This record gives sequence, C-alpha cells and structure tokens, in this order.
Amino acid sequence: MFGAPLPQPAAANRPSSAKRNLPEDPPAEAVSLASLAKHSSRHEIDDMVNELDDNELARLIVKGVRTLKGRLNRAGKGSSRPGWNGGQRSPLDRALQDIAAELSDLDEHDADW
Repeated sequence: MFGAPLPQPAAANRPSSAKRNLPEDPPAEAVSLASLAKHSSRHEIDDMVNELDDNELARLIVKGVRTLKGRLNRAGKGSSRPGWNGGQRSPLDRALQDIAAELSDLDEHDADW
C-alpha cells in the first residue's frame, strides 16, 4: 500500500493502424457551370438568373448576346442564307428575334434611361 508503485493508467483507445489505412472516398469531381446549366431545367435556370444581382445579370446578358452574335456569324459563313437550315430558323435565330422583340417592347416607363 504505502510506498508501492501506483498502477499504470489503462491505455487509451487509439485507432489501430488498419483503421487509419482505410481508403478515402474519391474526391468529388469538379462540376463546371456549363455542365450544371446543360443539365438544369428551365425552372432551375430561371431561379439562378433571378438570384443574380443587377451587375451580375448585366454581365450575363451582355456576354450572352455577344456569344449569340458570334455563333450566328460563324453559322452564317459559307451559306447563302445565314441562319436558315433547310427553310427553318435555328434556335439561335429564334432567340435573336425574341431578344429584339423584347427590347422593342420596352417603354420609357419600363426603365430608368
């Protein structure tokens, strides 16, 4: 009792080396915004656009119109009738017409010009 060495504390439960060598989950693949947009529904894209602030929306619109214009220019090269595919308008041609119609419907009361 007195003068006898104190008992050693019980060993703490430490993970065994087998537990530490378990394979880790593979890293999640980076998903591009283009990939997300490609697989998103119209409703999801509408939600995303509605969440943008005015500056972000402005940049998106300008970039989108420039991209549309560039694609239409490339599609029209080498063709006698740009934008026509067998007598039907391409989706990009229809988009350009929709944009023009929306802009022509703007009233001075619709914006702070």
